[in-house]
Amino acid sequence: MAGRLKQLQPIILRCAHPHSFSTQPEVIQVTPKVSLFDQKVHIKVQGLPSKTKVTLHATTQQEWRRKPVEFKSCSHYVTSDDGDLDLNRDVSVGGTYTGLDPMGPFWSLKPSPAGPQNIRMVVRNGDEPVLYNLSVYLGHLSLRELVATDTQVKPVYTTTVTRLKKSADVRRIPVREGNVRGILFLPPGEGPHPGVIDMFGSAGGLMELRATLLASHGFAVLALPFFKYEDLPAKLEDVTFDYFEEAVSWFSSHSAVKDDGIGVVAVSTGAQFALLMAWMCPQTKAAIHINSPPFYCLYNLHWKGRLFRKGIILDLNFAVPTEEGLSIRDCFPHTTDSFIPVWESSAHVLVLQSDDDNQVDPKLADVLYNLYPDDKRHLLEVMHYPGAGHLLEPPYSPHCRYCVNPTFGMDFLWGGNPSDHAVAQEDSWNRILKFLKTHLS
Repeated sequence: MAGRLKQLQPIILRCAHPHSFSTQPEVIQVTPKVSLFDQKVHIKVQGLPSKTKVTLHATTQQEWRRKPVEFKSCSHYVTSDDGDLDLNRDVSVGGTYTGLDPMGPFWSLKPSPAGPQNIRMVVRNGDEPVLYNLSVYLGHLSLRELVATDTQVKPVYTTTVTRLKKSADVRRIPVREGNVRGILFLPPGEGPHPGVIDMFGSAGGLMELRATLLASHGFAVLALPFFKYEDLPAKLEDVTFDYFEEAVSWFSSHSAVKDDGIGVVAVSTGAQFALLMAWMCPQTKAAIHINSPPFYCLYNLHWKGRLFRKGIILDLNFAVPTEEGLSIRDCFPHTTDSFIPVWESSAHVLVLQSDDDNQVDPKLADVLYNLYPDDKRHLLEVMHYPGAGHLLEPPYSPHCRYCVNPTFGMDFLWGGNPSDHAVAQEDSWNRILKFLKTHLS
């Protein structure tokens, strides 16, 4: 395929050489050229030959375990009679996604074929934008052909797209208050603002993307790590609930945060702490629980020097090894007595559950709903997402089906397929914003 394209390319370019398009002021138009990560963009390409096969290739470079890695996508189109391409109108007929989706080049990014595949695109520092290179090629090229060292096909056009993790007027403030560590993101204005604590899972460390975007939507947000960060515990089993109680107390009393209650958004292991905070910390009046068992698992949890929650221990006898990684969705033997009785509080809870999550049994979300007394069920909303996997992130983030979990040192199967996962991420993000605005206003 690549060899045939190398032969065809000069023939096509005699009619449509890049220099012959140079009268166009901007042949790849991205509107807006600089945008927030959760904002849709409109991509158009002008000045191409009519009714011609073209490939749109997107590339970004991020860090994985302190090493630079590339993520790439490609989508195949046929230009119009006028020789243009409009992703709001034109269907991708092949590549890393198919169908009509103007954001497909972003959410269908995957690890470069030239590098390891068991990695995840992790967006960390909230101050640094994510830069994407967009290139247009004549012909339909696969990712392997685009990165092959012997492929001499050159792009017709190229441009750079800037995606901001936060609005320019959002302030990023490192936090070292008592035992609490993290980053405080404050929207513009004196406030006070509705407050949200944002947490992630068993990989540990600090992730900022969701927190920065929430701050860009008007929330004061504490991105709260709980292990593997600065002087916090190195191991998850050494974390105590005292840390979260202290974080809620400090954050809810901050002068920039409204004093009538805060929200918590968390995924995976962090979501278990979110339910515990909603149950035990009266300042927490809204919690979003994303893809996690509604009970505490892996290790016993202590509070005030005593055993607080007996953890459901991971039983690998029920694990399912696959070529992509380990599925542990059935590895948590439990009873309903194990569930965190968050219904005893007055907190509103939103459960977002991916149905192809290979780390969490999706049926647990419905068991939680049935455990709520009838007079409390108005406080709980459960949303299921068919075809989505475990790592449900802000919209247009690339789907990760499997990767190595650094805490466990092995590949985990997260599940899902790219297109359904993309739909779930966009819908869940809108629900998160609406839920927080409703209950923290």
